[in-house]
Formats: sequence, structure tokens, C-alpha cells
Amino acid sequence: MYGPLNGVRVALVTLAVLAALGAAILGHWIVTLVLGAGVALHGLGWLYLAQQAKIGSEEPR
Repeated sequence: MYGPLNGVRVALVTLAVLAALGAAILGHWIVTLVLGAGVALHGLGWLYLAQQAKIGSEEPR
């Protein structure tokens, strides 16, 4: 379901979270906001696609 690039995606999202935390510690709030919004939108998109895959797998053929 997740494909061969899932590990790369997880690594990039993890790095984005760490970068947002680092930016927050250094006081770069705009950077923190942008990275946090990107991670949040990515998470919402992933949840949507996971739900669609679940619905698709339950439909009779």
C-alpha cells in the first residue's frame, strides 16, 4: 500500500519535524510555522489516502 519510497518519505518528514524544532529553539517562528504546516498537511493527506485505500479494499468486486 505504501510503496517503495515510504522509507524516504518517513525520513523527510522526520527531518522536517526536527528542523521545525530546531527553528523554534532558535526563535525562527516563521520557519517553524511553515514547516509545521507542511508536516500537518502531509499528515492529513496521508490519512485521507489511507482511508481511501481502506474503503477501496472493502468494496466487493
